[in-house]
Amino acid sequence: MIQTVTWKVLHWKKLWRTLWFPTANISLTSKEVDFWVYITKIGISGTYWNWVWTYLEWKNLFEVHIFDFNEDIYWKNIEIILLKKIRENKKFESFDDLKKQIAQDKKQAQETELNVLTFGSFDHIHPWHEYYLKQASKYGNKLITIVASDENIKKIKSMAPLHSLNERIESLRNLKISEIIEPGSNSNPMKWLEIYKPHVICLGYDQRWKFVERLPEELKKIWFKSKIIRSPSYKPDIFKSSLLKKKNTEA
Repeated sequence: MIQTVTWKVLHWKKLWRTLWFPTANISLTSKEVDFWVYITKIGISGTYWNWVWTYLEWKNLFEVHIFDFNEDIYWKNIEIILLKKIRENKKFESFDDLKKQIAQDKKQAQETELNVLTFGSFDHIHPWHEYYLKQASKYGNKLITIVASDENIKKIKSMAPLHSLNERIESLRNLKISEIIEPGSNSNPMKWLEIYKPHVICLGYDQRWKFVERLPEELKKIWFKSKIIRSPSYKPDIFKSSLLKKKNTEA
């Protein structure tokens, strides 16, 4: 399970600004998070920032180092998504030693690939698809989207897609959300797990096919501990592919 913390940014001593590592400070009300250093992602007013390093201090205080960020966010609510632990907290003999460690942590965070894998037919791109992919992108630093083949859509939905595979891929590229878009495989739909070894697999709220049911078993086979997350729905009474497809065919 990936933890998320949302709280207001507090005024603090601003010591780290003098050490070239400005921080956002958040006071926790309980010890719900382990005292570690994490690779994180931060949400500020709906925009998510990569390469964020989070330090959890012993006084229940988050010190969040946002790389290459210089905006005033005091008293704003920010969302912190704890993606991966990189080391336990420890005390340092001097500020110089701590600065060196933070530089190493930053380098490690920037070099750690946290892939997020998404799947779908994407036959008629609509606002829920955009919402789903943006939600998924919060859980890593590279979003990969696998587009179901025409043949697999026929097997799963008992009907052919309205748009060709190439058209569906092009529509996704136009959204400019996914870094990598791949066509699905007819013979081995699980091959992308082995290739990309995702940190997170993000599923749509209504994806219930056999492929999805087999995911935990397939992950065990390749000894990879991907986290499986379901994206919440977004106006399902309006933006649901089956409803929109029915409207298009009736029009």
